[in-house]
Amino acid sequence: MNEVLASTLRNAVYERLDYLDRLVNEADLPSRASLADSEIARMTAAWRNLLAKHEPDYRGRCRECGGWRRRRPHPCSVWTTAHKNLIVIDSPKTPSTGRHAAASYLPSAG
Repeated sequence: MNEVLASTLRNAVYERLDYLDRLVNEADLPSRASLADSEIARMTAAWRNLLAKHEPDYRGRCRECGGWRRRRPHPCSVWTTAHKNLIVIDSPKTPSTGRHAAASYLPSAG
């Protein structure tokens, strides 16, 4: 039963995203403005909820990522994905090889 529920949930989310993509790409300007009025608040609330679950613990590790024995260091992939999609705009392509390539677009500490 869990597989059926997970599949149903996954399909519903992807169908909603596909619907929103179609509206953004094919709807007229007033429809897109209405969509922005309703969906931007929902999307920011969803991002905030997801990011709150991935805040670092007192040791600087993600509370959600990893197993019970070993948490992932912060920022985890959820935070780096949020940064990449919400902050980084039209950045040049970075190499996608190597163990740390996924986080290579993050600003340097220096």
